[in-house]
Amino acid sequence: MLKLKKVLVVVDPEQESQPALDKVLVLAHREDFEILLLACDYTDYLVEGYYFDAVDLVRLREEYLAERKVVLEALAEPLRQQGLIVDTQTVWGHPGYKAIVMAAIAAGVDLVVRHTRQHSALSRLFLSNDDWQLIRCCPMPLLLVKEKPWQATPVFLAAVDPKHARHKPQGLDHKILHVAIDLAQSMQGVVHVVHSYSQIPLSGSYLKQAKLEHKQALAELVSEFDLPAAQIHLLEEAPEFGLKKLEKDLSADMVVMGAISRSIISEVFIGSTTEKVIDYLLSDALIIKPDDFASPLTDKSAS
Repeated sequence: MLKLKKVLVVVDPEQESQPALDKVLVLAHREDFEILLLACDYTDYLVEGYYFDAVDLVRLREEYLAERKVVLEALAEPLRQQGLIVDTQTVWGHPGYKAIVMAAIAAGVDLVVRHTRQHSALSRLFLSNDDWQLIRCCPMPLLLVKEKPWQATPVFLAAVDPKHARHKPQGLDHKILHVAIDLAQSMQGVVHVVHSYSQIPLSGSYLKQAKLEHKQALAELVSEFDLPAAQIHLLEEAPEFGLKKLEKDLSADMVVMGAISRSIISEVFIGSTTEKVIDYLLSDALIIKPDDFASPLTDKSAS
């Protein structure tokens, strides 16, 4: 279901290493797709009315982006010599996530890949505002990668929500499972399905009935897929804690999960399950959107 014809890789020209590109190249050796290297840049010194007039600003921005283009071409040329189709693009934009999303839409890519940094001192990931907004606004699948390389036999966690407790639309869980299984088959890996849920404090028959409903919902979902029982996990924990534990136990390489866009006001007050989960993970996260998803950046009716 994850049919890749063109993949956009967000490159930071200031970095020596490019974990996002490294992992895309692993996929490119198994799938045939084009690669678009994108550098999105902005500096306060080249803002209108700050130091330079409008004419100088245009020239200086072009020179600034041309320098970034040289870096991208240096990355692209060895890959072209290997037979890969690689294009490069530099864009001026602030905030960065808007420029990335609009470039992805204009190029018609099937996947956006970006390196997400981890805070080493606390062993916790802190999503930047661009990461947070990309999760919310990017209409195509978004792969947020960490420095940890994939294993020879990668382990994929398909995080599902069969009771739709967090208001995921019908059909998204099936899409998550199809994507995870396709990736595992392509990379000769293993898929584990996990439904981790927070239980409202109940007692007696109410608690037993709630557990039974979650178990039945998960069983019904996975019944359409040929997966061993040992690879299906039902956890009675908040998703961010349940996935974190299972990720460690299984040495997972990637979590495939869904996200929808709600109003930014509700995000501020109640947060997003997807973003909270990613904040706890050490593995990469592939964010899948429902088929009818409309980016808030292009959907005028979105709040």
